[in-house]
Amino acid sequence: ELTGSALGWFGRYRRYPVFSAPWVRGRLRAWSVPFLVFLLVLGLGVFSGATDAPPWGAFAQITLSLALPWALGPWAGHWVRRQGWAPQREGRALVAAMAGVVLAMQLLQHLGAEPLKQYIAEQTGAVDASGKRKKVLLAVGVSVRDVAPKVAAPASAASAASGAGAAASMEHANAAEHDPTTTAFNLASNALLTFWMAGGMALWGRRRELEGLTALQRERDLVAAQAQRRDAELRLSVLAAQVEPHFLFNTLAGVRSAIATDPARASDMVDGLVDYLRASIPRLRSDGAAQVTVAGQFDIVRAYLGLMAARMPRLRFSVQAPAELLGAHCPPLMLISLAENAVRHGVEMKIGPARIDVSAERAADGRLVISVLDDGVGFGVSQSGTGIGLVNIRERLAQLYGDRAELSLKARPGGGVAAALTLPLEFAAAAT
Repeated sequence: ELTGSALGWFGRYRRYPVFSAPWVRGRLRAWSVPFLVFLLVLGLGVFSGATDAPPWGAFAQITLSLALPWALGPWAGHWVRRQGWAPQREGRALVAAMAGVVLAMQLLQHLGAEPLKQYIAEQTGAVDASGKRKKVLLAVGVSVRDVAPKVAAPASAASAASGAGAAASMEHANAAEHDPTTTAFNLASNALLTFWMAGGMALWGRRRELEGLTALQRERDLVAAQAQRRDAELRLSVLAAQVEPHFLFNTLAGVRSAIATDPARASDMVDGLVDYLRASIPRLRSDGAAQVTVAGQFDIVRAYLGLMAARMPRLRFSVQAPAELLGAHCPPLMLISLAENAVRHGVEMKIGPARIDVSAERAADGRLVISVLDDGVGFGVSQSGTGIGLVNIRERLAQLYGDRAELSLKARPGGGVAAALTLPLEFAAAAT
């Protein structure tokens, strides 16, 4: 998902995590062809220009200085990644591994190159009378330096002049080779080349990989959260479809019964039903948005309690909230479920007058608290709700807010139940 599929043969190994075993093997395979071609071209240039014994030692030195970091550096990075360290520690260890390869190659160049070339010269016979290897100047790439001027000499002294000119040229070459600026430049060039061959550039690739994986995980979490939200909204729509016919049938049955005995109360019930449907149906049949406002939910509860008061004249109620909280988010159908519980399990089972108070306030911790208080029969002691409606409310709160929201039910000292819905205080862009 991060790299895509259009990588081609040479970059196919980039489909795998940086410094993983498939990445290392794929990198070695991909770079083996250009590496062998380079050695072939270098060998042709070196051995075709050799006038005496071929400079096997110099060729071996260049080959090892390229092959060793190319082969060992990625495996060193692979060993680090296999340890399973934290990203920061792993990053520091990878940098240290690449620096270690560079340092090892620098030490090999300065301490091991000369013995290696001397040994190869002895084996190939490229030594002088004293047993020292015959030194050659092998330059790869572009080299710019001054050339010692030629010294004119009479023909009778040609041999002496030739020797003096050769000595002057050698001294000049040695001086140029040990020039501090040239030495520093060569060290830096060799270090950068070793760093690149060892896979040092993959450190930036690893950083991009981690950032990409983090972004990809966020996208996956977002997709999962959206799927859960759609599932919750679907369950909400099914619940609304199930509740509405049952509620309507009970209300219409009450209206029919009141028509014969108390026509005025029947008229009030019809008016209350119209108010409730006008407040609830447009929101229940909307686009299924999981968040609506306190004002909208309070309108539904106010219409519902008005209808219940028309059915039960002994019921009194109040629904109020500060103006600054009316635009706060409030999930749909939760508040109406609590109001229905207060009516069904508290007021209807009580003999005599009853009251329900619905309010909203800002808690000390900054969250929104919506309370439904009734003075019905209650349940005697504090307990958690065990009904399906209360379980659904808690599940939806967990889906929407995690541990930032809660539902609590407590017995009131004077009788009845206090239900409190605690939500994060978030405001909609526009009131609904």
